[in-house]
Amino acid sequence: MPHRRSLILDAYLARLSAIPEFSAPNKVARGRYAPIPQEFLPALTLTWAEGSETASVRPCSGSNGEDGYDRQLPLSIIVHLRDADADREFDRICVLIEQVMGRAIVIDQVIETTLRSSRLYVDPRTGLPLGAGALNYAVSYKTLAADPTIPAL
Repeated sequence: MPHRRSLILDAYLARLSAIPEFSAPNKVARGRYAPIPQEFLPALTLTWAEGSETASVRPCSGSNGEDGYDRQLPLSIIVHLRDADADREFDRICVLIEQVMGRAIVIDQVIETTLRSSRLYVDPRTGLPLGAGALNYAVSYKTLAADPTIPAL
């Protein structure tokens, strides 16, 4: 059985893939293994690699009194841009993403999602956009300490 973190990322992947502009194959991916061809842009990459997941012990969080973890998963949605006017394109795509993610603030009783920051990447030497940006979320969820596949109360 997969780690609960994988199930959560897959749920967000499905939500983002439901945005009409990003519903074609390879428009939304969980991690990338190769460059994105120009014709697939704009595209989204979902990752948690930009930060570390943290956890703290939560006593008696299982139905039989088992200990659990309160977890904080850093979720980054990297936006790969196509237009020359990257600032406007990024803002337009942010609206689409924030609408979908805002409806997913609470997926079930143990998952909560909060937008933490957004950033358009710009070359600090030239001021030119680098063709990408990111929306960073914090995902709070709970698991049993002895089994990360099982949600806790």
